[in-house]
Amino acid sequence: MPISPQRFAGKTAVVSGGADGMGAACVERLAGEGAKVFALDRDGAKAERLAVRLTAAGHDVTALQADVMAESELTGGLAEVETRAGGIDVLINIAGGSAGGLIADLDLAVWDRLYALNVRSTVIACRAVLPVMRRRGAGSIVNMASISGLRGDPGWAAYNAAKAAIINLTQSLAWEEGRHGIRANAVCPGPIASPRMVASLPGAGSVSGYDRACALGRIGQPQEAAAAILFLASEDASFVTGAALVVDGGLTARTGQPTEFDETGRS
Repeated sequence: MPISPQRFAGKTAVVSGGADGMGAACVERLAGEGAKVFALDRDGAKAERLAVRLTAAGHDVTALQADVMAESELTGGLAEVETRAGGIDVLINIAGGSAGGLIADLDLAVWDRLYALNVRSTVIACRAVLPVMRRRGAGSIVNMASISGLRGDPGWAAYNAAKAAIINLTQSLAWEEGRHGIRANAVCPGPIASPRMVASLPGAGSVSGYDRACALGRIGQPQEAAAAILFLASEDASFVTGAALVVDGGLTARTGQPTEFDETGRS
């Protein structure tokens, strides 16, 4: 892990979905920048392995097993952090999920689950930390949205709607809590090579098409998304709130998505 400035020294941070992918990258970088970090994930064993590895490297990382779909587990985990650490300075909501399907065909139960997994869990987590952040007169919340929340994708309407809701939720939260010194921002990643994304792609993890659709000619790495997320969470972004930061290698920088490419990766 590269040496980073100690932007989070003396601060306590919670990362939901912190056991792997972008969440684990955030945990590792927060720890490297001096934070006391709690990696909250439904896969407690995986979160514990991450915590053990980073603790052995001299960092302050604790694993918490909690399913963000279970309100009592999520609020209980955040209450445990407040008790053990005396407060929460940074909340990063990474946990979420997706599902494809046409609007006419997708079962309403899938819509409900995606909303609960992405939006309802974010609302619950934010509500849980707001009282302690208000008492401190400061706090930073970063919510995981997506470039899919910025425009439509045929066949992904349920996921798009959930991520669009997170962007709007975050903007409302920024306005409501700004007077209390609390900032709220969203991050909108494009294709990031998290284990879940790579496993879901055809061709045994092929990223063909995504890399060519990005202006940079490649997909992103979890550490690159984490760098953007930590910028929003840090005092480097002290005058940034209500933002939806796109981190997509330029995929959305053009009108329309390329369907055919020449050797330079451009249509």
